[in-house]
Amino acid sequence: MSRIWLIAVLLTLVVLFGCAPETPGYSSDNNSTASSAIPPSARVPRITVDELLQKINTQADILIVDSRIDVEEQFATDHIKGAIPVPLDEILKGQWLPPEDKEIIFYCT
Repeated sequence: MSRIWLIAVLLTLVVLFGCAPETPGYSSDNNSTASSAIPPSARVPRITVDELLQKINTQADILIVDSRIDVEEQFATDHIKGAIPVPLDEILKGQWLPPEDKEIIFYCT
């Protein structure tokens, strides 16, 4: 049963700010170029469920972050084993910074 749950959660996996709202015209600096107009959610790499499962199975040096909006309540109910809860708004405000020595995988549902 828990394997079915894990697969169901992983199927809804959105990696690295996938839950972040699209921000038309977003620019991370003052130079307005075509590449900087792309929102962060479109610029970050994404992985498939199979790729995540492979990383988990090979015990890759990853940190899985559950970034759901109501993460505390939702995390208590269900989450990917080994994940930590960090609300998306804390991440976007820079109140939480990931460790530099791990590959960070964000997800939300």
